Amino acid sequence: MTVADRDLPPLAPAAIRWLRGLQAAVGKERTRRPPEASLMRLRPPPTAGELDCEQELISKYLRQQLGKVVQFVSNSTRFSSGFPAIVITTSPAGLRAEKALRTDAACSSVWQACCCVTEFEYRFWCRQQPDADYRLHVNVWAWAKTRVPAARAAEFAAFPVAEGERHWLFRHGLAGCGRADHHSSMLYRSNGHSLDLLQADFREGVSGL
Repeated sequence: MTVADRDLPPLAPAAIRWLRGLQAAVGKERTRRPPEASLMRLRPPPTAGELDCEQELISKYLRQQLGKVVQFVSNSTRFSSGFPAIVITTSPAGLRAEKALRTDAACSSVWQACCCVTEFEYRFWCRQQPDADYRLHVNVWAWAKTRVPAARAAEFAAFPVAEGERHWLFRHGLAGCGRADHHSSMLYRSNGHSLDLLQADFREGVSGL
């Protein structure tokens, strides 16, 4: 689903200020803490093929979902003062996806209301400028957990993978739209170069791992 420029309502003035503040804070933070640096803490670090797979996975999701998010927001009665900012929390691969999507005519109109950040950057800004009631923004998240701890192996017993393959969890959701809010995980198998969907709505047994 795509959204034409004329269909995207103007942002509320307060939402614009909040969004511009977030963008400025993120720009400053990234000069001293590039998001890509976090990848080096993964063991083993992701390969170029894995990053490409994750980028494509996130790109596909956002391309399909952003128009729906605009519809959810437009149909909500929570934003009577104007359209809110759309904050997308994602991974370094998702930030790469954002750069490509901003030039994609199919969804380029939505980006004037969006900011794509890491979870760390988002939480840092929300401590500085809280919006816990989601009056100024909604939060879309889309990222892949590509290193699932071995302690969770029992959860995936019904979905065995071959040697050299990994389970990936693609976590996605929406917060701030009331009844339209949702969250879910998708289970994939990765061989480092391609992904196979194992279960579209996977119920995780734990959170935070």
